[in-house]
Amino acid sequence: MQESMDKSPSNTQELAIFQVGDMPCGLDTSLVREIIKNTQLTKVHLAPDYVRGVINLRGEIATVIDLRKKFSMETVDDGENMEIVVVKSGSENIGLMVDRVRDVVWADRKEITPPPSNIGGVTGIFFSGIFKMKTELVSILNSEELLKTEE
Repeated sequence: MQESMDKSPSNTQELAIFQVGDMPCGLDTSLVREIIKNTQLTKVHLAPDYVRGVINLRGEIATVIDLRKKFSMETVDDGENMEIVVVKSGSENIGLMVDRVRDVVWADRKEITPPPSNIGGVTGIFFSGIFKMKTELVSILNSEELLKTEE
């Protein structure tokens, strides 16, 4: 018998779960606009190395960030199998390139803990918490830090 969970906003958070390398990541679904597969990227010259390019999103331009590169992981050139999670940042759309989108889950806030203090450094600021699922730990992205533009 499945436990019934109170899905009121104060007790739970709906997370989109996706894979970046061997790391499961989560992002609040209220931030996700859409998910795109196999789309044409246009390179941007002189952009930071983690910017894979831009896409045309029904007439709006969206910058695409390679999360593997942003997290200092080995990048893969197999862009056609990657998926792009489009989020809104201020007045613009940003695409987060991930290996694959896995699921949408309701996270009990009691199962979300702050990230460990030893996940410091540049990549550590990109996470706001860890969600303890039954079979794995999911790193919840801090979208504010992740989407900040570097000077």
